[in-house]
Amino acid sequence: MQQGDIIGLVASYVYAFGLLIAATLVQNWRGYPQDFTRKIVHVGAGMWIFGLLALFDNWYWGVVPILTFIAFNFVSYKFKLIKAMDLSDSSPGTVYFVVSISVLLTAFWPRGQFWIAAAGIMAMTWGDAFAAIIGRKFGTHPYFIGKHRRTFEGSAAMFVFAFIAIILTLSLFKTGLGWPEIIGFSLLVSLLATFLEAIALSGLDNILVPIGTSMALFALVSWNVSLPRLLLGLVISTAIAVFAYQRRSLSFSGGLGAMITGTLIFGFGGWVMGLTLIAFFVYGTVLSKYKERQKNEVAADKFDKGSRRDIGQALANGGFGAILAVFFFLYPAQLWIFAAFVGTMATVNADTWATELGVLSRRPPRLITSGKLVSPGTSGGITLFGSIAAALGGLAIGLSVWLFMAGRALLNNEVNWLAFWWVLPAGLLGGLVGTMIDSLLGATVQAMFTNPETGKETEKRIARNGLKNTFTRGLPFMDNDAVNFLSSISGAAVAVLVFGLLT
Repeated sequence: MQQGDIIGLVASYVYAFGLLIAATLVQNWRGYPQDFTRKIVHVGAGMWIFGLLALFDNWYWGVVPILTFIAFNFVSYKFKLIKAMDLSDSSPGTVYFVVSISVLLTAFWPRGQFWIAAAGIMAMTWGDAFAAIIGRKFGTHPYFIGKHRRTFEGSAAMFVFAFIAIILTLSLFKTGLGWPEIIGFSLLVSLLATFLEAIALSGLDNILVPIGTSMALFALVSWNVSLPRLLLGLVISTAIAVFAYQRRSLSFSGGLGAMITGTLIFGFGGWVMGLTLIAFFVYGTVLSKYKERQKNEVAADKFDKGSRRDIGQALANGGFGAILAVFFFLYPAQLWIFAAFVGTMATVNADTWATELGVLSRRPPRLITSGKLVSPGTSGGITLFGSIAAALGGLAIGLSVWLFMAGRALLNNEVNWLAFWWVLPAGLLGGLVGTMIDSLLGATVQAMFTNPETGKETEKRIARNGLKNTFTRGLPFMDNDAVNFLSSISGAAVAVLVFGLLT
């Protein structure tokens, strides 16, 4: 232990307890509410990471006070020792935040990349603080993530202050980045921080925001990412999200999910994957509006959600595709990853076609497990018409991908554009089998409820009148979004198998 480490330890403990005393005095002085003094502690704790860097000679001693305060914050949260920090109904966010700080410093400080950890911590420190303050005081335009209320004003404050904090952090250190990269990376990761803050519940934003932001920044810096292509993907996906929101095809939260998945697929997957995503969106938007009133009359009470997709649906439909796009960027020689992408997009498109068109079948559906006749819209129910629609939906994605690849080959004066014919059967079979898996999961493990007034089975937890429906079967956590996500993985696996057999 060197002199700087001793001074750093003493200063850290003096600073931490001084911060708690100051917050308590502020609370008692003017009777400020606990949520305000809690933010004082939050900001003060986050800013001390610069003190750690300035004082300590060895990173491992610098992490010691942070680890100490994990235990202290937990005890304080459990027994409500510090009233200026722990609300009676608060989540363990203060504990989570200190855990995040210790994880990030341990990961990046020894590597000489302290600034990556600092950027994530500053995004949470300042972005979250002003999101809470401005959201509570000026938040008059709410939106909902599930049942949890957020506001446009709070999310806007989160983005603006996270963006400023990240830019200032990156400009303070020798990062090797030029100003275009600093501004571009700060824009992208602050948008991610805003997204994570919006979806995180029960104080988990204190983990997701700093760690997610830092890891995203690390990826952008470490990988040979095309910043212009990422920004173009952001512009395109934002334009699509805004258009879909105005057309009531996406909710606000669904727009956020579409922006994230679209940016990842465009930025990492390239034009073919990006155009495939657009094709899926166009097909789904058109079909969701086709005979919408008739479909609502037939099965509106069956479906968990309406035609306006929320963030859960956006991530269930595009989330696995976005993950595959990132992996294909990292391993471009592994064409089976691209095949998996075709399969997952074929599945979500086939499921959309089967749902939107199958409910219009003149013949009643039969349960996929027993063949029993069920009412239209019942999870696990299939019809011949819906199955044909699913096959055509999968084939539509395969054909779209083939056309996009052929167009790219022709533009590049390549002569092998016929070599990718395997995407047609991969899309057809991946989409059809994936949809059948979706129906099988819907009939067996998907959470289903019964409306106590009508006695009818439904995916909805809450009836139209606001009363809770009765849980009847399946797994409580297995909602329609989870089923869609799992079925998209199964469709990807089928497409990979087709790719392996035909190439």
